[in-house]
Parts: sequence; structure tokens; C-alpha cells
Amino acid sequence: MLLVPQLRAAARALAAVRSSWLHSRQTPRWGCPVSYSTQCQAGEAVRSVASVGSDLHGFRVLQVQELAELQLTAVRLQHISTAADYLHIAKDDPNNAFCIGFRTTPLDSTGVPHILEHTVLCGSEKYPVRDPFFKMLNRSLSTFMNAMTGSDYTIYPFSTQNPTDFRNLMSVYLDAVFKPNLSELDFCQEGWRLEHADPKNKNSPIEFKGVVFNEMKGVFADSQNIFMQKLQNGLLPSHTYGVVSGGNPLDIPSLTWYQLKKFHSYHYHPSNCRIYTYGNQNLEDHLSFINENYLRHFTKIEPHTEVPDEPIWSKPLSDHIHCGFDSLAPADAQKSVAISYRLADVTDISECFMLNILGELLVGGPNAPFYKSLLEPLHGSGFSSATGFCGHTRNTSFTIGLQGVKDGRAEVILTEIENTFERVKKEGFPKVRIEAILHSIELALKHQTPAFGVGLAMSLAPFWNQDGDPVKSLAINQAIDDFKKSLEENPRYLQEKVNQYFIKNKHKYTLHMSPTESFEKTLKEKEAALLKSHVDSLSDEDRQMIYDMGLKLAEKQQETEDLSCLPTLRPQDISRTIDRVQLSHMRFSDGVPVQASPQSTNGITYFRAVLDVQTLPPDLVPYVPLLCSVLTNMGAGGLDFREFDQQVELTTGGLSVSPHLQQHVHNYSIERGVLFSSYCLQKNVSHMFNLWEKILTEVNMENLSRFSTLVKMIATEKSNSVIHGGHSYAMQAASSSVSPYGAVREQWSGLTYVEQLKKLSETSNLKPVLIKLSQLAFVLLGKKCMRVAVNSSPEHMDSTLKELELFLDNLGGTPQNYETHPPLDESQFTPQTRRTHHVFPFPVNYASRSVAGVPYRHPDAGPLRVLGRLMFPFLHREIREKGGAYGGGASVSPGGPISFYSYRDPNSSQTFEAFNRALNWVLKGDFTQRDIDEAKLGVFQSIDAPIGPGSRGLRNFLAHITDDMFEEHRVSVLDSDAQDIMRVARTHLLDCHIEGACLIGPSNDSFKDDPFWECVQH
Repeated sequence: MLLVPQLRAAARALAAVRSSWLHSRQTPRWGCPVSYSTQCQAGEAVRSVASVGSDLHGFRVLQVQELAELQLTAVRLQHISTAADYLHIAKDDPNNAFCIGFRTTPLDSTGVPHILEHTVLCGSEKYPVRDPFFKMLNRSLSTFMNAMTGSDYTIYPFSTQNPTDFRNLMSVYLDAVFKPNLSELDFCQEGWRLEHADPKNKNSPIEFKGVVFNEMKGVFADSQNIFMQKLQNGLLPSHTYGVVSGGNPLDIPSLTWYQLKKFHSYHYHPSNCRIYTYGNQNLEDHLSFINENYLRHFTKIEPHTEVPDEPIWSKPLSDHIHCGFDSLAPADAQKSVAISYRLADVTDISECFMLNILGELLVGGPNAPFYKSLLEPLHGSGFSSATGFCGHTRNTSFTIGLQGVKDGRAEVILTEIENTFERVKKEGFPKVRIEAILHSIELALKHQTPAFGVGLAMSLAPFWNQDGDPVKSLAINQAIDDFKKSLEENPRYLQEKVNQYFIKNKHKYTLHMSPTESFEKTLKEKEAALLKSHVDSLSDEDRQMIYDMGLKLAEKQQETEDLSCLPTLRPQDISRTIDRVQLSHMRFSDGVPVQASPQSTNGITYFRAVLDVQTLPPDLVPYVPLLCSVLTNMGAGGLDFREFDQQVELTTGGLSVSPHLQQHVHNYSIERGVLFSSYCLQKNVSHMFNLWEKILTEVNMENLSRFSTLVKMIATEKSNSVIHGGHSYAMQAASSSVSPYGAVREQWSGLTYVEQLKKLSETSNLKPVLIKLSQLAFVLLGKKCMRVAVNSSPEHMDSTLKELELFLDNLGGTPQNYETHPPLDESQFTPQTRRTHHVFPFPVNYASRSVAGVPYRHPDAGPLRVLGRLMFPFLHREIREKGGAYGGGASVSPGGPISFYSYRDPNSSQTFEAFNRALNWVLKGDFTQRDIDEAKLGVFQSIDAPIGPGSRGLRNFLAHITDDMFEEHRVSVLDSDAQDIMRVARTHLLDCHIEGACLIGPSNDSFKDDPFWECVQH
């Protein structure tokens, strides 16, 4: 997986930063003082064995620090003979995590660290099988498994709740990175190769193939990824940040197998690694295993992988690049412009903490200066995806810019950026905005998520990778104290920083990007010329070698392997029963159904409400998703949108409104509604309900200017999501013709909705739409068809319910006894076979084939779920290993469709053939009991995924699945056998005469001329 600067849009969703600081890039340095009394048993245990200066299993203890604000104890160690850096986080959390990372600093754009990340996972000394990483996906109960390449680091994280599984996965990961096979065939498969289009036909044309080669073509199909990559390259050009760590598709074919192995030899060495463990397991067991099996076999080296400071410029620089046209955006508003500034060293904790807050103050939400000066005047359709503070590089940066810019507006924008900084320098920031940010940090510290451990590993990586002190970075109280002290001592502290880093800073890089009609054509011509130069230089011997290599690779991909060397769990290790969730049900305010679940929420109350839309007039239903997107952003209750947003930040973790769609557990009827979600500190419960009351009773739907701004931003966000989530859009489109659920889902969140937003963003007069939304809000908002769920600490539940009752009493409408899943009106939907090719100017495809699934309580629901997972290894081999796509599989979720899919796929019709072969493979019974057992393990990764205290009971509330039903379903999965699987494959796939198919990607003559396919040009 790639974490190139394109994904520094973790700053893309600045709103998420406000409510989830502990999952953002610089998380470990953010927070505010919080006191806790809870004792950490894991912390006590580790402090009893680890003291500074002591030696444990080949490691020396350097630091031991209890961090009450995070309820953990951090222990930092160093391996004595190799200097490997080790951080252990002891916390009472059963979802234990592991991560090993390396500083990887390429000096060219061949993608060597990215290709190496893929290739080390293709077999090792202890596990000499093809792709043990993916095979472990079905031999484990992991809650997270991945590998990621950043601009200057590569990390391999996982998490699991099972101690045996933890040891198994740690062994596979460590063997992969320290003792990989790195075979030439694996390099060719994962990186790049020359191969005949048909490997078995020597007369077929030779072409470029390779997983990473195709992946990077898909990455740079998004113009914002091109823009962000160039911004980093331009701002920090002198060393590793001046190249494309993930690989430029035109440079990747320059990489040799020898260069890959050489890069591994000194980058993937213990002297260049950082090892992280987290959770409630025994530290000494980890240290002993890692030292005895791996580290003690190495001696210390000097890897020389340090990233130097970027030399400071004496004057600003600028550049202009081109991209392709976006068919989902207005043709006259597709330019981008931004300025990036070089800031502080990433290891300067206090300074980066301040810069994070400063970045949020500048661009976060409607009260931010740049929101007012750039977005509200509609200079562009939205912030550039690079906008915000970035702490993923040695020298941190801040970017401010816009996308969706019209011709002739760039210079106006650049001038406005300078003017905005000057205004901020003069006026500063309202104290209330700073308080709101500090409140969000406090709330994030208390908000408990199951992925905390692995999230902490990923957020620490960029900082720790540059030799920052990870233990010191976790001292959140200290960081917030330092920040407050600076403000107290100097009220103009932030204004002076604005002057220092933005007004007086000459190390800034301005980038313009504009589309050209010939962009995609030029790229294809360059790739064709590169391919021709390679092919023309081939001797007869070279050609024979390519042909032989293709056959050899195909043979290897097809061979049946002995997987007995791989560790595994067994279905017998999975409990057939569950820990039941404590729920109480009652009715408030003349009949509103309420579900209450007392949980150890650490002083936070979680609120959800579903408003049913079945009574809406038909002409208003299509506007439901748009209403959800704007409802909390228009202002309410006498507060304009800025004032309302400020109150939300000060008292809650955000107010969320989204469409709710759920199929009945017994049949194909569906519940359609709107889901309201929020959480807050217990002291702010009344404030949170007051804000919802304003939304539900006095929402402002009259500000046309504000609405126009929101529509353009929403349309841009959805347009950008197509290239990133093309497989999801393909699955939604494919399933839209086979079931009522699929049809509504496509209307509310699929390509149909994206196209609707595009048309709205190009509409000059949105007043009629706003009137429709006002009518919708008037009919929908209230307690007439509402149901509610709250999770709160047991000691606070009574007071929470009292506040809830007061809130409900103040809402309009009379609660009705309504059927959540009304009977289907068969006249409104007729299942039919439909195959659609959505033509986009992408260099890769996203394919899907779908059929109707079964309800949750259908007797075939369990076997179908096992079937989907059973086909994964087959599809992985056919679509990724052979086909060169980044990914592929089968998605089966009870209550939803059965969907095959591929992601960033160079193929089209071949992939649909692979879908058919997977089904035939199952029907022939060409699988073993071991395959079934592994499929069940894969299913239970999802079924038994950890759930945070704020989300317990939601399965019952949102999906109407009781604990009895859930237990019944898990037993159905565990008891599925080969005959069940073959039977449901035949019944629901082979014998199904109605299917949907979708291909999203470039123009394709074979589909264009096929009478069974409809081509839609975008």
C-alpha cells in the first residue's frame, strides 16, 4: 500500500482532525491536560520488569514513562548488538498491535521502496511459499494487516486480539523483512516486467506488466495526486523528497532486480529499523522471540539513510504543470493553484504541536480565515487536497490552495492568500477557536477506538523515523502546557508565528496546474515510446528469455503449494457463543423508542437517532442524501453557520448526518432513513442535545450563498472519490439492477448521485433546489418517525436519559407506530440484467459483477459468506498475481448483494472471465477442508472485529440484529461444509439468471461493440 504525499490529505479531511486527533499524522504530540485515576494493569506489569539501564533479552531499557492522560506506560529499548530501536506501549487493551518500520530513502523515482515492500511479502526463508502475507489473511483473526510505503519510510503493522495469532503474524512479518526470498520472479510480478500479452503466445505483442506499475498508473490518474506529488518534489527537492517514492510509471522500468536486492541489504537491517509493540501482552515474551529468532543473527552497521535538512531558499520558486480533464467537474473550472511553505523540523515537538494547531486555525471549518477568503467567494470548488499542515517529512510543511479554479482566477487567489496572512498577523485568532481545538483534543483522548494501537503506530512513524523521541512525543499534557504558557506569556505568539513561517518565509513554492486535452494521449505515447525502446533493443536471446520467463511465472502462479509451513489458527478456536451487550428499551415523549446501553465510555456519551423517510412525498426522496450533507452546515436556532459550527466544536466531537439504508433480516424489504450521530463529554450532554434541537426545529435553509458554496465543495469531494474508490462505485452500479437495496444505494451514494451533484454544481440558480430541501426538512425533521440510541457510562446513564427526555419533549411531531421495513412495492422495482461500461479517462479499470444476496437470517447466509472468502485466494491469484491488478475479490455481506470486484486493473474482459472461473472452481469442488477452515477464519475477522464502547449495541439498533440472531449467524458460518458451499454457489450464482455488471475505466472497443453492454460516456 502506498503512503506517498498524495495521501497527506489526511489533511484533506481537516474536519476529521477536529474530532479524531488521535488518528491524524501528528497525533502523539497533540492533546490537553486530562487526569485519570484508572490503574493500568499492563503498565504495572511492565514497570515491574523494566527499569532504566536494565537488560532484557538482548535489549537495554532506555526510558520508562507512565502517561496517565493516555492510560498507558511507554518503554523504549535499544537492541544491544544492532542498535535496533524498540518502543513498547503497555495498555489494558486486548487488541494488541505490532509494527516494524525502516527508513527508506530512495534517490530516484523507480519506486524501489514501494516494490520492495510488495516483494518481501512474497516468501521468506521460514515461509518459502508464494505470497505468505496474503495467505495469512485467511489463516488469522487479525483485526488489521497491511504494509505501507511513505516518502521516507516503510512500515508493516498488524493487530489481533488472539495471543497465538499475534505470535504467528509477528513471525511471518519478521521473516519477511529480514529473510525474504526476493526472487526475480516475484520482482517481475510485483514490480514490472516485459511479457507477451498472452504469455503462452510468442507472437502476441510484448507489453509492460506488474502490480506496482499498474498501481501507480492508477494513483496518478487522479490529478490531485499529481499536484500533491509535485508540490512535495518542488518544495523539498534536494534529497529523497524530490523523487516519487512510490514510483513514476515511466521510471519504474528502469529498476533492476539487482538494485532492489541492494536497496534491501542496507535499508532492511536491524540497525535501520524501529519495532513497536502495543497492548496487554508480555513484553519479555516479545523481546525474547525477536532477539532469539532474528536480531541476534545481525551485527550493527551504519546504514547512512539519514535525510538532511532541506537547504533554505533565498527566494521563492514556482512552476506550472498539466493534468487531464476531469469529466465529473465543470469544464471551465479545473485548474489548481497552491503555495507550500517549508516549516520546522518534524522532531521539534513543541513547534510542530503549535503548527498543527495553527494549521487548523487557518483552514479548519467555516470560521477559519482561509475558508472565508478563498472558499466563500467561490474562487474554487474546494481546498486543494494538499491543504493543511503536513508532518510526514523531515522538514514539515503547510500548504494552502484551491482546486476547481476557473481561468484567470489564479493570481487573484495568490494575492488573497498573502492578504489573508497579513490580516491574521494583524487580528490574530478569536480565543474561542483556540479553546474549541483544545476541547477536541481532550475529547479525542477520552474517545476509545478499537484501532488505537495500530493507529498510534502509524501516527508515530514519520516522527520516530527521523530519530524523534517517541516517548517524549506522547507526553501530551506537557505539550499542551507549553503551548498555553507561550500564549500566556505572549498574546501575539501565534501572530508572530504567522509572520515567521508565512509572511517572511522565502522558502515557499507556488504551483499551478491546468488540464490539457492531450494529457492522457501524451502519457500513452510516452509509455508506448518507452516500451518500444525496450523492445527494439531486445536480441533474439532476450526475446526467448522473456517468453520463457512469462511461462515460468505463469507456471509458478498456477502451482499448488504446500502451505504446511505457515502458522494458522483453527475454526475450533472460535467461540460459538458471544458476550451479550447489555441493552434497555423504553419509550420517551409519548412513544419515541429508545435503546440505552451502559458502557465504560470513559465519561463520554454517544447519541444516535434514525428518522424514517417512508412517509416522504416521492418527489422529495431523491434529495435525502443532499440534505444529509448540508443539514448541520447551514446554521440553526438563531445562529448563523459560523456561530453554529463554533458551538459544535466547543461542546461535541461533531454532528454527523448520513443516509441510512438497511435490508430486513428476513426478507428484501428495506429501511430508508437518516442517521444522526454525535458524542460529547458528559458535562456537555445538555449542550449537545440543544444543538440537535436547533437543527431539528429551527434549521436555516434560506442562505443561498452558503448553500452554493457547500454544493460545489460536496460535488468536488465526490468527484475526487471516484478514482480512489472505483471498485466501490462499480459494485454499487452493478448491484443496482438486481435488488431494491442496490437500486436505492446507487441513487443515494453511487455514480448516479455523483452525476447529480455535478449537474447541481454547474447550475447557476440553486434556489429551486434549496426550496426542495426546505420542504424536505419541514416534513422529515421531528420525532414522528424517530428512534434513538444512547451509550453512556453506567454512573451517568440516568442523567443522560433525563436530558434525552427533555430533548425529545421539545421536538415537533407526534410519535407514530410505524413499520421500519414496509412491504416492497413491486411496481417500483423490477430486477433485470444490466451491464454498463462507465467510460472515464482513467488508465486502469474497476470491474464488478453482482447478483442479489440473501437476508441476514436466510439459512444460506452463513455458507454464502464462507463462499465469498473461499474464493478470495483464487481471485487474488487470477486478478492480482496473473492479471497485474492491485486487488480483487468477492464481497458477500448478508442483507446486501454478492459482488465480485477488481481494483486498479489493467484488464477488463479477462477479469470478468476470472470471476466465472472462480465460480467454476468452487462448483468442481477443487478446494480442501483446509481451504474452508481458512475461509471461516477470514469471515470471522469481520464478524468478531473489536467494537468500541461507544458503538456497542449498534448492530441491534441500526441493523435490527439481536444477539440471538448474531449468535445464530456465527454458528451458521462455523457449521458450513463443502456441500453447503457448493449448493449455495449453484443456487445463488450459477442458477441466477439476473445479474448486474459494471466496468469503470477507459474506452474499450470490445465493450463498445457488445450489444449486451451499455456504454455511458462521462
